[in-house]
Amino acid sequence: MIEFSDFVLRVLFAGGCGLIVGLDREIKGKPLGAGAYVLVAIGSAALMIVTLNFAMSSMAENEAMNVDPTRLIQGIVGGIGFLGAGAIMSPNKDGRLRGVGSGAAIWSVGSIGVACGLSYLKEAAFMAVLIFIVLNVFDWLHLRSSR
Repeated sequence: MIEFSDFVLRVLFAGGCGLIVGLDREIKGKPLGAGAYVLVAIGSAALMIVTLNFAMSSMAENEAMNVDPTRLIQGIVGGIGFLGAGAIMSPNKDGRLRGVGSGAAIWSVGSIGVACGLSYLKEAAFMAVLIFIVLNVFDWLHLRSSR
């Protein structure tokens, strides 16, 4: 079982990583605000930890029970895909879709939450920084090419 103190650490760490990405999007006035990124990261981490605890306690009580926590990862990926699609739904006047970067970022933040839930905190921090860098590099390139 994952202790409550470890649960709190992982969930808060996930929220902090989500905030790194979310603040970038918030400052730039993108379709999803910082709160959405924090909530997705926290929710993904919490769901992963609760599922792991459930799997461990269920198998300890009944060895015949087979619980596969990896199925939750599939659900998280699909569920966040719907949230990302909502950010993308509005086209520009020129027919190009808006919000694709935000949709991809919110989906990526879900993976940060999963990593934190599984206790891969260094990996999650790396993903948060990398996502932040990618978003800024491409925004810079876009601004530069539009001049």
